[in-house]
Amino acid sequence: MNKQKIRTLFALSLIAAIILTNCAFLWADSSKLEVNADYIKSIMDMVDDKYRGDIDQNKLMEGVLKGIFSSMDKYTEFYTKEEAESFFNTIDGEYSGVGMGFDEINGRFIVREVYKDSPAQKAGISVGDRLVEVDGQNLEGKSSSEAVELITGKKGTKVVIRVIRDGEKNAINVTVTRDDIRINPVTTSIRGDVGYINLTIFNNNSADEIKKALKEMDDKKIKKIILDLRDNPGGDVNEVVEIAKSFVPEGLITKLDFKSENITDLEYMSPLKEKKYKLAVLVNENSASASEILAGAVQDTGAGTIIGSKTYGKAKVQSIYPILSLDAYKKYEEQLGVKLVIGDDLERKYSIEPTDDEMIGWIKITTGLYYTPKGRMIDLKGIMPDYNVTSSSTINGVDLSSISDLRVKIKPQLNSESIDVLNAKRILKISGYKIDDLNSLKLDNKTCDELKKFQKKSGLYPSGILDFITQKTLNNTYQKLAIESDKQYLKALEVLKN
Repeated sequence: MNKQKIRTLFALSLIAAIILTNCAFLWADSSKLEVNADYIKSIMDMVDDKYRGDIDQNKLMEGVLKGIFSSMDKYTEFYTKEEAESFFNTIDGEYSGVGMGFDEINGRFIVREVYKDSPAQKAGISVGDRLVEVDGQNLEGKSSSEAVELITGKKGTKVVIRVIRDGEKNAINVTVTRDDIRINPVTTSIRGDVGYINLTIFNNNSADEIKKALKEMDDKKIKKIILDLRDNPGGDVNEVVEIAKSFVPEGLITKLDFKSENITDLEYMSPLKEKKYKLAVLVNENSASASEILAGAVQDTGAGTIIGSKTYGKAKVQSIYPILSLDAYKKYEEQLGVKLVIGDDLERKYSIEPTDDEMIGWIKITTGLYYTPKGRMIDLKGIMPDYNVTSSSTINGVDLSSISDLRVKIKPQLNSESIDVLNAKRILKISGYKIDDLNSLKLDNKTCDELKKFQKKSGLYPSGILDFITQKTLNNTYQKLAIESDKQYLKALEVLKN
């Protein structure tokens, strides 16, 4: 970008700032923003005289808005319409696509997960399949985001995905009809008399899925619960409040304090008369925002025990607003005689719903702070657990979250390529065996030799083949090592047993 265009962006940013002073939620007193209109006009006249080149006004305005909101805290930002759609998909817990996840491994896209009852599953796509083409476009050399963009699309449309089945050599075409995909952020298991619930994000499905998990626990008379919020970045405040009502005794869950007088402060209450569960909540340095609302409420009210490491420390509340384009702003100023930039205000005050073409994007902006039931402000401080326990997510340099159980479906042998080989290598590595390439799908000679050592030590025939009994033994080894290395989880078990 040349200097002349930079100055154009700067001038437009000042103009946009003038426009945005009409938003009461942004600035309590817009008169504090002192901008000389003649000065701005002189700059624009200079740009018009000096700058040689075409200017896309919409793109420039998007850049302007990104610049304005990036100058605030790190949680405040402007989204283009495309970026906003991705953001809403995350929070809504739903998107239109085929329902699978994949990893890029040495330039290859390998299916990691196929969602239950998804279009991908119905079409026959399986974990371990290698994606090679989408609608005739070769995926070689493309980024993961480019591959995702090709595969996702509108509900009801078809996409042809060319895959190489795990353990085979020839590619086949699979036609998949896209549909709405619901993202479930909850995984559960019952381990003896303890129910384990892992919640990865507070999206619009979180509370419903937690309720289902707790019903399963209730049906099996499980009263001891481990709720794992580690690495949970937060999400929708309404979801965390609904979840808190299942654990936090009657009283305050959290208070939201907004800056603008146009936004009513909120107090969220729990109606729970009597605690049902003995609760341990796992947190770490990546547990943030809504995770801290829940952890803070549990800690302050004595609803359970917090175990792990100090949380992230984010008590800022964000709101998201649709922003009118400059043309729409001018249009409604002429029609209504008012200056509005927020699409919601246009609908709320004048019952006019702006079209998609009249929107330039969305802003996510910090509008308030939240407090725990005891009035603690944990922003930039975090929540200190009741038991401060550090836990490593890696063993021998291998991230445990990168490992999946072997599927016990095929029997890879020397020179075979399979996702099961990759996971076997990583399990062997965390078990102390000498494995070099942890990103290769190929069962090479060295891995074969190490596999034979593992088989012999485990009392199995040292064939060097990933037969089914060897795969099951590797899975058991992985699960055992994962639990033994998770000091936070082990502490939770200890606390629940007392």
